[in-house]
Amino acid sequence: MVANLDAIRKAFCEGTYLFTITGFSKMLKRGLKAEDLEEAVCRDSPEIIEDYPEDERGPACLVLGWADLARPLHIGVGYGLIPEAAIEVITAYEPDPREWYNYKVRRR
Repeated sequence: MVANLDAIRKAFCEGTYLFTITGFSKMLKRGLKAEDLEEAVCRDSPEIIEDYPEDERGPACLVLGWADLARPLHIGVGYGLIPEAAIEVITAYEPDPREWYNYKVRRR
């Protein structure tokens, strides 16, 4: 199974996504709000920049979206094995430009 951006966007735009305990904690610690994540995924053109369909904890992907049109956000999303599975926020953060080329490709 591969990540489905349409299903992820739908969950964020309709507010039907969930948070893992650590995902919620990390988001708050980094000064982000659920509205920031929703804006980043629902506005303009979010992108799946990494996909981890074989992750031992379950399929997940990394979404790049833009809050406030100028603030990049990375959102780690668990997307489940079946279409009916909940979309879960695993982590969320503002990417460090020292670690990312154009916020899409990791620097090695």
